[in-house]
Amino acid sequence: MHPQLQSVEQEFATARSRFHRLMAATSDARWGVRPADGGWSVAECIAHLNLASRAMQPLLERCVADARAFGGGAPRRFRRTFIGRMLGAIVGPAPGIGRFRLGKVRTPASFVPGGELARAAVVAEFERHLEAHARTLAAAEGLPIDRTRLESPFAPGVSYDGYSAFLVVARHMHRHLAQAERV
Repeated sequence: MHPQLQSVEQEFATARSRFHRLMAATSDARWGVRPADGGWSVAECIAHLNLASRAMQPLLERCVADARAFGGGAPRRFRRTFIGRMLGAIVGPAPGIGRFRLGKVRTPASFVPGGELARAAVVAEFERHLEAHARTLAAAEGLPIDRTRLESPFAPGVSYDGYSAFLVVARHMHRHLAQAERV
């Protein structure tokens, strides 16, 4: 596998391990409990990741299809757009000092979790999305995925390359898994 795709694959594998540890450490009683600072509960963090994955997965699949249509192989090194690099940095785990987090971003209303967050259903959906992302990443092998473009479902009018999209998904997972771990 291309070294850069392999790195994203490792990010997904690390997210899966982290998620399993989080689920083992989170009792049913704590699942939906918000922290004292008013942040999201573990349930809301995972449900938010599911909403984001629902939006991103079809776009990732389209990027792979577009890359296949371009023809040619993958470059030695994938190039990222400026916006792709910026998003990759912004959506990752937020650095902090104690309980104060830098780089907080307001979540668009359509990606704020709500309603019934039954643990079994939310967990199963997260696992399905993680598998779908990994399959789509594997399908990008040998393709010029960095030549594709997608519009962000979170910020209309903002577009970036397909390779960065995979990185954004992986880093975003780690951001909210870290948030859930802090709960």
